[in-house]
Amino acid sequence: MHGNEKADLIIHPIRLRVMQLLGHKPLTTSELDAMMPDVAKSSLYRHLKKLLDGGFIEIAETHLVKGTEERAYRLLLSPHITQEDVQMMSKDDHLHYFSTYAAGLVQDFKAYLDSQDNLDMLADRAGYSEAVFYASTEEMDELFAPFRERLLALSKHLPQAGRRLRKLVFINHPEVEEK
Repeated sequence: MHGNEKADLIIHPIRLRVMQLLGHKPLTTSELDAMMPDVAKSSLYRHLKKLLDGGFIEIAETHLVKGTEERAYRLLLSPHITQEDVQMMSKDDHLHYFSTYAAGLVQDFKAYLDSQDNLDMLADRAGYSEAVFYASTEEMDELFAPFRERLLALSKHLPQAGRRLRKLVFINHPEVEEK
């Protein structure tokens, strides 16, 4: 699959959410629908078909519910864009995909805020910030190496009491310096 075709499938906010949810365990359409109340069921079906056709998900099992076949889906391919895919994209492609991704982040943050009766971002360890600093490529690699290792370990945790499903987003780019 060409990089832009893959990116078009992955970066759509609804499809990305579906893949993230299926990354934890297989889910039925009904379960996905319950976890995504802001998405119309007809829209959810269309996005599942696109992910099926794109080879990102598969039907894990089917069973009858009140005489109707219900499918459970599982993630086949992690929603990942390779360095080669990125290199083939134009500046306009990158801006389009980043804008789509950022819009999805705004939707997710709004959903978090809307789900809270008594918002306590400190207790939830939620927030947003930025830091501006000078660093070489090697220093950036050194900064993120232990973090990547620890994040990989955390990504293997299973749900249990005291654990909440969390999203951590990094957006990193060089600043444009005035001459």
